[in-house]
Amino acid sequence: MSIRQTAGPMSVLALLLFFVASASATEEWQQRLPLHVPFSCDNCHEPDAAPTASAPALNAFGLAFDDSGRTWSSYLAGLDSDGDGCTNGAEIGDVDGNGHPDNGVDHESSNPGLAGDCSSASVFEEATWGELKAMFNNR
Repeated sequence: MSIRQTAGPMSVLALLLFFVASASATEEWQQRLPLHVPFSCDNCHEPDAAPTASAPALNAFGLAFDDSGRTWSSYLAGLDSDGDGCTNGAEIGDVDGNGHPDNGVDHESSNPGLAGDCSSASVFEEATWGELKAMFNNR
């Protein structure tokens, strides 16, 4: 088989492996956030942009997460990466950034990488609502 005959299939294979590796990496990095449902990939990536190795199409939160070594922290939780008035922690559901969802929170209230979709609840409400519910449920 000539080099010319194998170049086409090898290119397709390399491209396929790139996308599989990218998807696996994204899933691994999602697991580093306390919550990533319902926004999953859209937390960090522009929803309509196709990522490539040289341009991963990261949004403002994705860039901040990448700059932090893809590690969730109280610093990252305290930022408002997308500038919509809600901290990343309030949007993700871990206001203090300790790596554990706030009491009673089981999904993100809004997307930390999408400006303009800040939850209508204040940061105080986001941080305390689960604790208040837990107090009443324990009666």
